[in-house]
Amino acid sequence: MTNLPDFTTKKVDMLTAAKMLKDAIDKNCKEMGMDPNWETNMATADKYGYGSDEVICVNFEAGPYDWGVKYSMGSNPNSFNPCKNPNDWYLECYYGFDVMFTPTNENPKKYKNVVVGKAPSKGMNPKMTCEEKEAA
Repeated sequence: MTNLPDFTTKKVDMLTAAKMLKDAIDKNCKEMGMDPNWETNMATADKYGYGSDEVICVNFEAGPYDWGVKYSMGSNPNSFNPCKNPNDWYLECYYGFDVMFTPTNENPKKYKNVVVGKAPSKGMNPKMTCEEKEAA
């Protein structure tokens, strides 16, 4: 994958970082001849049933095999390097086709899912993004 954001040389807040990666994944999806409306999405981990509203997932199900595993382990060290991470979050994956932005601080922010488009087909999730929840 190409033109991935730089998370190694400067600190980026988790929500901004997730949106930056989602934008890059969408561009890669288009370059591969696919439609990101069908192939990519972004939501909190609790939406998918494997985490909380403190974790943001970026998905690219039709992407290169196990791209999420490779990326979260540092396969693109100029974009994300787990051994050189200035951020208060790290990356992991649940499936090989997703990347989960996971906070490391004690009182992490909580996020909500915001629908930005209809589901491309029956039975699919709508297009989503994440926004910070208001403090209670």
